[in-house]
Amino acid sequence: MKKQAFLFSASDYDNSILYPKPTLDLPSVKYDIEAVRKRLEQIGFDVITKENAPKFEYIHTLKQYTDRCPHDTINIVYFSGHGGHYERHNYLYPANFTSLYGETSDMEYASINIEEIIKVFKNKGILILILDACRRDFGISKGHFSEMSSAENVYIAYGTNFNDYSRTDGGISVSWFTEAICDEILTANIDVDELFTRVRQNIITKHQIQLPSSVNTLLNKVYLHIESSYDNLDKQIYDFIERYAEEYNQKHGYFSGEYLVFIDASQYFNVGLLDVYWRYTKVKNKLSEEKGIKMPCLPEAEQKIVSFLNFPKGKNYFSCNISHTWYYNGRQIRMGEIPPLPSSMRPKAPEAGKSLELKIDATKEADKIILTINLPDNSKLYIWDDKHKNSIEYRVNSGRIIINDANDITKIVVDSKVFECDESILGEGSRNLVGSIIKHHPIYGNQIYYEMCFE
Repeated sequence: MKKQAFLFSASDYDNSILYPKPTLDLPSVKYDIEAVRKRLEQIGFDVITKENAPKFEYIHTLKQYTDRCPHDTINIVYFSGHGGHYERHNYLYPANFTSLYGETSDMEYASINIEEIIKVFKNKGILILILDACRRDFGISKGHFSEMSSAENVYIAYGTNFNDYSRTDGGISVSWFTEAICDEILTANIDVDELFTRVRQNIITKHQIQLPSSVNTLLNKVYLHIESSYDNLDKQIYDFIERYAEEYNQKHGYFSGEYLVFIDASQYFNVGLLDVYWRYTKVKNKLSEEKGIKMPCLPEAEQKIVSFLNFPKGKNYFSCNISHTWYYNGRQIRMGEIPPLPSSMRPKAPEAGKSLELKIDATKEADKIILTINLPDNSKLYIWDDKHKNSIEYRVNSGRIIINDANDITKIVVDSKVFECDESILGEGSRNLVGSIIKHHPIYGNQIYYEMCFE
């Protein structure tokens, strides 16, 4: 999972007739952005910093680094400087706000509407927007700001409540809000909402005034910092597997050997197989982190589900009888509790107006099988046939896939996700694909399942 952060500040404002220096200057802001940068780098974020950025740099920078952003990216956008609301919108005031507004008296032209930031990240992962700025009326506004965002997977953490100030002790100290974030953000395994609840508690406990508020349209819990600490049993399981893994692989083959050493560890330590995988992974990840190697970390429920879904199912592999007893190649095993499917792995509804009902029609003509399919050209699929006994890669060309030399093929099966297709068409995890031949896979998203027999 990619984690990236964009830090913007405005501490040294342009001189203007309306706002002569140093009316709006904020000397402490440079300490805010530096403190946040250090903390985010400590928890594995790639950080881009723009101090005293003029207006044009904000959206330009965000688009530059998000054009090919993986759909599961966690994006943080942090701002420290002046801000406020005007006519039902929230704005950030960049370093050249004073000169731009002095020239035009146009709030939209001179400042940054946070709705424009949110638009940049549509379908490009999760956005955590952290705004350490005041939320005061600009002074001439007669409207009331509506702070709910219609975009999904956005979390807005305001430094203060509506119509209030974001405060600092001045001088070389960071603001109250940024200080509280830095105090709490290193805490592992808490989701974003819990993090900013702690930030609120931190500020109220220390200062009794200034209440940061949040807007949450996240569809799942989001963790900025996951750390897999382990206990003595975890380490014993890890050592058992590391000690005997090679011996099992040599005796039973690589795949069977791996499953059997974990199954024997489950029996030896009297814990469920899924717990063995989870405990082993915790130690492995932690030891890798100590060597400076970044490892993808999942919460316990998700890690167990991923392990379970990757087990090969069948009579000679993992199977379950009507009594819910699990076996591996006929040997009874203790699977352990299979967690309910986390919300992050459940099917997502198609994006509004973008659903695509997938249709496939297969015909055999002479020595060719022709699949007519309404996927974008160059989409890649894997198709199994009973001649080759394995799946082969094909690409859509002009709405068709052609299987050549098909004289001896009597059955084909498309059991594949769609690869290398524009995500703006199919959506994250192909969520926009619908129809009777679409099935959802918790790890890979929507996949195609279609089979056809030929006489």
